[in-house]
Amino acid sequence: MASERTILAAGGIVWRRRAGSRTGVEVLVAHRPRYDDWTFPKGKSEPGESLPVTAVREIEEETGFRVRLGADLPDVRYRVAAGPKVVSYWTARLVKGDPGRFVPNDEVDAVQWLRPRDAARRLTYAHDLDLLEHFRVLRDTDGLRTRTVVVLRHAKAQSRESFAGRDEQRPLADVGRHQACALAPVLSAFGITAVVTSPAVRCADTVAPFAVQAGVAARTEARFAEGSRPRDTTRAVREAIDASKHVVLCSHGPVLPDIFAVLGVQDPGLAPGHGVVVHRRGERVVASSLLG
Repeated sequence: MASERTILAAGGIVWRRRAGSRTGVEVLVAHRPRYDDWTFPKGKSEPGESLPVTAVREIEEETGFRVRLGADLPDVRYRVAAGPKVVSYWTARLVKGDPGRFVPNDEVDAVQWLRPRDAARRLTYAHDLDLLEHFRVLRDTDGLRTRTVVVLRHAKAQSRESFAGRDEQRPLADVGRHQACALAPVLSAFGITAVVTSPAVRCADTVAPFAVQAGVAARTEARFAEGSRPRDTTRAVREAIDASKHVVLCSHGPVLPDIFAVLGVQDPGLAPGHGVVVHRRGERVVASSLLG
């Protein structure tokens, strides 16, 4: 018998600073007329869509608010008529300066901004209460207002044997170009605003689609190149994360352990075109996860 296909979905706990408070926050809950329930905004992933992209898209479609993702929250698993379903969640902060305006729609006919304790009384499902409790822990440990660092290994490049030029000029393979294009909306979902890359063509071209889409000038950093001394790479990482709140760093497999060491994250041994998103508060790592 064929195994059941798992339905993938994503959403978030959208939050904002409470008016008149320096530390208080409000979260957004949504009413769905089809189920007559109150829950957090979420929705199914489209074919080939990365889950962070799904979360941002669904939140905006259902509520009208644009967000950037923060720390990830636990997945929620349950069954629906069509089979098993897994919903991935993140904390999601309103994009600064976005006016946002809710318009009732077929999926959601009302939203409310509530203090977390009031949201707990309004939410329909136990799994949403569990998510809210994880959110409260992040709030209480100063884990909501974080800086984001994405560490990327360049996308798949042409093989050394098939390229006659200098290694730093070796371009991306076809699959690598597809990886680079797919990375652009994922980096946008995390609100990346700065790009720092090794000068190697395969690194620069990995982040180029995002840089163009976001209107960001990518900065090349020679100390991210292969063969750089660890102490020089360390210095370059610190300069990059000090200069920008939300930054992507693109480099090579042999250099990545030095980058991860600065961030206080274990090197997962990334394959080409893959990355890790790290949310930091000062020198503390609040959360880290594979980018995808």
